[in-house]
Amino acid sequence: MSISLLRAAPVAVGGALLAAWIAAATTAPREDGAEFAAAPSAVRPARPEGPRAAGSAAAGLSADLERLRLQAADAPALRVGARNPFSLAPLPPPPRAAAPDPADADPGRRLAALPPQRVGPAHELIGVASRRTEEGPERIAILAAPDGEVLLAGAGDRVPGGWVVDAVEPSSVTLADGAGTRTRLVLP
Repeated sequence: MSISLLRAAPVAVGGALLAAWIAAATTAPREDGAEFAAAPSAVRPARPEGPRAAGSAAAGLSADLERLRLQAADAPALRVGARNPFSLAPLPPPPRAAAPDPADADPGRRLAALPPQRVGPAHELIGVASRRTEEGPERIAILAAPDGEVLLAGAGDRVPGGWVVDAVEPSSVTLADGAGTRTRLVLP
């Protein structure tokens, strides 16, 4: 695969212009007459050679140390009691239990204040599976117990809470208790 000359020419011209622009920006004369413009941090004074170099280096070092001391004195002070992101805050005190009201001694009022209890099995139907047997397909209910346990139960199996699986349909399961009460759980 070759690139035609008409396609390569604009790319070459653009590259040349970019290189010329970068070269011009880095070699622009400064106002003070210096030949090259350089970043202030890149300009370093020349080190003199010989025994005077050690004295001037020490003088330069002490000047740098003095400059750093002045900068440290101008720095903002650490606020005492400021939030520390590396430590955990103390836990708030636990809420106090309210004292029982003597006027609320009526047992009927206390029963009415209790939350309603769930009637029926505490299990939830989360799926239905099937497997092939010699008698035909057999469905298995996949139930979630309140404690997070997953149960697999077929027709006639017992599940915790005194319930027996009566029937497993494609999208529901029927449970019966010892008193003959039937409850149907449906897939969500």
